[in-house]
Amino acid sequence: MATLKGGRHKVLKRQGARNCLNMDTFQISSPVGTWEVEQCNLGVHLVKLKQGEYPEIDLEIPVRNLNKCSPALYTEQWLDAYFNRLDECMSMKLPTVCPYILDPQQSFRSKVWDYIYSKLGVGELASYGEVAAAVGSSKAAQAVGTAMKMNPVSLIIPCHRVTRVGGDPGHYSGGTRDNLKVQL
Repeated sequence: MATLKGGRHKVLKRQGARNCLNMDTFQISSPVGTWEVEQCNLGVHLVKLKQGEYPEIDLEIPVRNLNKCSPALYTEQWLDAYFNRLDECMSMKLPTVCPYILDPQQSFRSKVWDYIYSKLGVGELASYGEVAAAVGSSKAAQAVGTAMKMNPVSLIIPCHRVTRVGGDPGHYSGGTRDNLKVQL
């Protein structure tokens, strides 16, 4: 069990979280909904869009940390640039993903996440098959899709920029917000 700042306790079952003791959790609002974020001193563990909010994009909603948590500052700044100043975002370093999330044993899923995180820049697209080939498993396009579905760090590991052959976007957020994938 890890102690979260603010005195709350939570069992962190996600891969790698057992190795990180100082976890901060917070929420960041954005035009597409509220992002739930968890991070330790080594990097981000979770960036997920809360389900059931904002069926449409609302550009009037500002990007801001709803918990006023200082460890979230860079993640908040990056998200603000992503949604409001894409040119600036392209020159910013991605928020660091905790190395325990990117699995030192390099499972297939971790290889996919690492490739997308380190090689797929803002605004760039790749097909599931291209990603599979890049990580050494050219016939594993469907497995890339599964890795995208399991991605704990949405936007930062940009699963929304992996598409079907021919550019069809495929699913996003478990198929519940496919239209959002095109907007992101």
